[in-house]
Amino acid sequence: MHLVLHREIPEDENLRTQWNELVQQMERPGVFYTYEWALAVNRAYHASLTPWLLLAYDEGSLVGLGALATGGTPEKTFFLANSTADYCDFVSHPRRRSELVEIVLAELRKLKMPTLVLANLPADSGTSRALRASARNHGYLLLSRPAYLCAQVVLRSSGQRISVKQSVQRKQNVRRNLDAMEKTAPVTLSHLKSGDQVALVLPRFFKAHVARFLATGRISNLARPERRLFLADLTRLLSRSGWLTHSRLMVGDQPVAWNYGFRFAGSWFWYQPTFDSRWQRFSPGICLLAKIVEEACDTSEINLVDLGLGAESYKERIATAARETLHVTATTSTTVYAKEALRYHVAAAIQSVPSLEKWVRAALSKVSLGRQRFHEEGARGFVSLLWSRAKESLVGQSEVLFFEWPGGAFDGRRLPPSLTLQTLDLELLAVAAMHYVDEPETLTYLLRAAKRLRSNQSQGFALVTAEGIPAHFCWVSDFENFYMSELDHKLKAPSADSVLVFDCWTPAAVRGHGYYGMAISRVASQLQASGKRPWIFSAATNVSSVRAVEKTGFVHRFSMTRRRFLFMSKVVHSEPYMLTKPLANSSAAD
Repeated sequence: MHLVLHREIPEDENLRTQWNELVQQMERPGVFYTYEWALAVNRAYHASLTPWLLLAYDEGSLVGLGALATGGTPEKTFFLANSTADYCDFVSHPRRRSELVEIVLAELRKLKMPTLVLANLPADSGTSRALRASARNHGYLLLSRPAYLCAQVVLRSSGQRISVKQSVQRKQNVRRNLDAMEKTAPVTLSHLKSGDQVALVLPRFFKAHVARFLATGRISNLARPERRLFLADLTRLLSRSGWLTHSRLMVGDQPVAWNYGFRFAGSWFWYQPTFDSRWQRFSPGICLLAKIVEEACDTSEINLVDLGLGAESYKERIATAARETLHVTATTSTTVYAKEALRYHVAAAIQSVPSLEKWVRAALSKVSLGRQRFHEEGARGFVSLLWSRAKESLVGQSEVLFFEWPGGAFDGRRLPPSLTLQTLDLELLAVAAMHYVDEPETLTYLLRAAKRLRSNQSQGFALVTAEGIPAHFCWVSDFENFYMSELDHKLKAPSADSVLVFDCWTPAAVRGHGYYGMAISRVASQLQASGKRPWIFSAATNVSSVRAVEKTGFVHRFSMTRRRFLFMSKVVHSEPYMLTKPLANSSAAD
């Protein structure tokens, strides 16, 4: 057996055929090991990944391969598909796996690649056993730790099929939700297999997935263009072999849940599901999964429904088995080994205490934001920023100016034809997340906006371009009892019909076009037309904001100032009737 190294995935039909024949010989064939999968990853992530494809030949025949890659750290090698696949492995007949692993590790040592990280490696694969012996032979320290338990529904006998189908049909919550949706329109299960058909529905699927993640306080991987490009290319490649199955739960002609999945070598993969958040009360995602499992029970060539990565409770309720994956690090560096071992044990300890895990995640988020600010400001600017904030929190004052919309001459202000003001919803937030995915501060704002949408206590607006991209966001709430974190006070409205425009945001990529002024003036005009008295506020130190507010026609009416000295604070204001009593903790520093 000898190796041939490629620094890309060759677009070679003969290689594709031999590669996929080897996949079919594996102990548990999977679509994630195929040539098509590797090629799609290579095309979509070429800017951040460099493939290291090791092809093993014996007497001119391909007998094994390792689809590896390097990324940001050149000394670290990993599975090419590790961020996209539920399972990753070396590809060969099981009898030749030890020999393949041995020659791959030898080649990596020769190429001076000190660290090999293998994520999502199935624990039942022959690779995990082969690694233990080969690592010692080539001077690698091996750290193997549990990664995921992938839920599965096993259908290898007629008895299992009958049992699973009856169990699914007896689930009252599924039946109840399907019946409720049936009252709107007939509920059907639709499968798309043609690449052209799936390509047409992908944009809506992407938007629904990103929106659903925002609703749960997360950023979907589909917010990134590389991930969407990967799925679009995978659609074309897998559909040619008949392995793609894009499933939709339809209510009439409206899709309410999706699964971007595959049927391959007797397995049906629940790979990337989502649902329309507007139908959440009917649990359409679980209903879709139940329908798929029922159909699999009636399909003789399907013997396994694989629910993939993620320990969601809904999977556990329907699964009959589980497959464990490992995260393996093989390294020649004792320092790297010690760091990985320490990181694993510390993370395990933190995860055992949910409240501590939440605190650590919040702290890491702040550290990440601090690093970004350090990169933007430079060392001197960052230190200056920290000093000014520390000084302000102990001895300083924060002044907030309040402006009222007078109407009159400004009532008829119009937007340019290329812009519209729209009521904010999850779909608009999803579009924004995909468009501004490289702006961490905007993503933080969008997560906050999604949480506010769920609370249903404020109304959001977006200024949207002709291309459908939100360019500015703002919110409206009742003035009465509005809590101002800047002052640690609740406001008292000057009149019962007073409302407050707040939390305005223009993404960094589109600043400098006057969107802020256009949005708030248009919102104020609409509010006034509905019988409301619009107000807005701004920090006095935010000169550009104050100028934009005044330029639109808002008039400064009063101000409030919070003065701090050590750990005491006091709010002074020009109109005493504007405030209720300070909150109980108003003397504490922010």
